[in-house]
Amino acid sequence: MDFTNYVSSILISLVVGLVGFIVAYKLFDWLTPGVNFSDQLNADNRAVAIFLAGLFIGLGLLLGNAVK
Repeated sequence: MDFTNYVSSILISLVVGLVGFIVAYKLFDWLTPGVNFSDQLNADNRAVAIFLAGLFIGLGLLLGNAVK
């Protein structure tokens, strides 16, 4: 595999991963209408921050294996 194919593969994986993260976050935000994540994070709610960190780590593992 030459360099241009390698770089294009990395860029496509990056775009798919970022779009997946955005779609998953928006979907989860839509499914939980009682919680405004940005307000909770600005209020220094660490439980919400830890929850979102776990969500993003899980999504990263899932999308990373799906893109392979």
